[in-house]
Amino acid sequence: MNKQQRQALLGFFVSSALVLSFLGMMAAVVMPSLTVFAVSAAVSYLADLMLHSAQSSTLERLRDSRFGLTIRFIIRQFLLLGLCGAMADIDSFVVQMTAVGLLLLFVLQLAYGAVLKHVRKKRAALPYTTRGLDMEVLGIRRMPHPFLMDKHVRKTLHLDVPLFAGALGTMATDNWRYVTYGGILSVSVAYLALLVLLPGARNALILPDTDQAIDLLNEELRRYRPQVALYFTFAAISKDFMYQVNMWLESLEAMDLRPIIVLRERATLRYLDATSVPVICVPKAEYLARVEMPELRVTLYPGNAGKNVHMLQRHDVKHVFIGHGDSDKAASSNRVSKVFDEIWVAGRAGRDRYERIKHAVRPEQIVEVGRPQLMTLRRWSGSVEQSTPTIIYAPTWEGWTDDACYTSVIPAGEKLIRTLLAYERPLRVIYKPHPLTGSRSPVAAAAHRRIIALLNEDNARRFGRKVLDSKAAARQLARIDKKLAELQERGVRSKFPDLSEEERTARIRRLREQAGSLYWESLPESAHHVVIERVPSLYDCFNHSDLLIGDMSSVVSDFVATRKPYAIFNLEGLPDDEFRNEQRTAYASYLLDTDCGGLDTALEAMFSRDQDVMAPYREQLKEYLLGTDSPPSSYRFTKAATDLYRRGLQDFPIEYPEPPERPHQPIQEAGRS
Repeated sequence: MNKQQRQALLGFFVSSALVLSFLGMMAAVVMPSLTVFAVSAAVSYLADLMLHSAQSSTLERLRDSRFGLTIRFIIRQFLLLGLCGAMADIDSFVVQMTAVGLLLLFVLQLAYGAVLKHVRKKRAALPYTTRGLDMEVLGIRRMPHPFLMDKHVRKTLHLDVPLFAGALGTMATDNWRYVTYGGILSVSVAYLALLVLLPGARNALILPDTDQAIDLLNEELRRYRPQVALYFTFAAISKDFMYQVNMWLESLEAMDLRPIIVLRERATLRYLDATSVPVICVPKAEYLARVEMPELRVTLYPGNAGKNVHMLQRHDVKHVFIGHGDSDKAASSNRVSKVFDEIWVAGRAGRDRYERIKHAVRPEQIVEVGRPQLMTLRRWSGSVEQSTPTIIYAPTWEGWTDDACYTSVIPAGEKLIRTLLAYERPLRVIYKPHPLTGSRSPVAAAAHRRIIALLNEDNARRFGRKVLDSKAAARQLARIDKKLAELQERGVRSKFPDLSEEERTARIRRLREQAGSLYWESLPESAHHVVIERVPSLYDCFNHSDLLIGDMSSVVSDFVATRKPYAIFNLEGLPDDEFRNEQRTAYASYLLDTDCGGLDTALEAMFSRDQDVMAPYREQLKEYLLGTDSPPSSYRFTKAATDLYRRGLQDFPIEYPEPPERPHQPIQEAGRS
């Protein structure tokens, strides 16, 4: 049983215990039975604690079933009052003290939550958030301590434990002290927590008004003088969309121009990778329109989204669509792209895609800049480079609609893995699915889980669980993860508040390199890998593989840069020539059908250079898809930005407002008073 299965089983048992404990409390009220109620209540508290500590997916299902955390506490408290009424007179001391204590506790919990909600609402009303800009002049105070804010609902709800235990103690012994002291303790701690929160909350509400904040931002931007911006919106839907920005960060940092990143959703800052490039996040269009960047002449757009229009309105800026990958999907040649001044594509293939859309874009709008992200990929030597021949299976996801479902996970993924595991020669499989796999289709999610289970079971059969669950490596990775989390934290929680963004970025990247090396060293060389986290990266997986099997996606285009053999699923069953004609990335690929027909041919090409009939076509395709190796794509990307910036300056020279004239004051002659 793998780790994921163990967690699922644990979640099932804990959630079952939670539901049964509430049924036990209900039965105890009917009996009535103090012992059964006390045991059931203890189990319910413990099960709640375990579910939250493990961040179980069961929590979401409980919320969807209207049995969320707050409801569970309210039901438990009502059952306690029911037991008090069943075991004592309704006018008894224990009933009155319990009712009064719970009421006071509820009022204090409500006040605590209302204060925090008010603080968050006011802070969210600030016109922007920044990173990497010196905005201390704003004088914005820190939020209350994280202990007072993080998971505050769970913390304040658990303050009923002393009162709960005291009421049960009084019913068991008929001693009034238990419920009295328990109630006093619960209410006092809740009151003290509110008192501790109030000064920090009041401090956090000392904020500049909107006009002052925007004026100060513009003043700081005039000092920094950004020349090129990367603009992104839409990522708040899911953290997985931020790869569209993160893939361009190092290219921005390498520019000769002064870059800035402009985001529109506050949640995106949480998922934006470390970078030395200054960042501003401006949620409202009316505030973005007031942000002044007089030297800005180029804006880059990695995605097509409705709120792009708020930046496109800037008439003195050249707007460029750069996308977030190069593939034959319809989204890679969208008619909407005609609104941009230029469209930067990797190679001739990108140009051809747009030219096939009649009257959509003009040829002069398209500029070939290569893919600077691929500079770290190692080129194929012509033979298997790993100790065990390694296949990376990197399927795309199921798309927003069935019409855009290009994934092979559903019709062929499981069969492919079974075939590779049963192959006559030992093979290593790296499974690196798209981050959104299974997010829309339950069928894709189920197939995804089965693929992971197959690989984990084969690892366990060959190496045993002790080898795979290396505690030493896990501890080292945990330490690196902890350091990364500390470095990525900013604000009041940060352990490194004085680090510049340049220093922070350098440290984070060094730690990720260490984590990547440790990842590959922590498992036997021939063990399979399921890669669904940030480490190792996709390109690191490319460098550790000999053959790619994938779908119609930008992953294939990127892999072509290695010149290693690759295979694509022809899911529609089209004739080979027709499929290759429609999907340019398939020009040099070995084609697989849904029954994995053609797999043997692809594997033989990996093993034997003489059998690799597609090798010369891959050389042609690489240049067609990604452009020439000389000059390097990093140079071409930077040059395209610099050239466009110069043209932007020619069209719209920089105009700064004239400083106000000072009144003329004649210099007094010496000796005159």
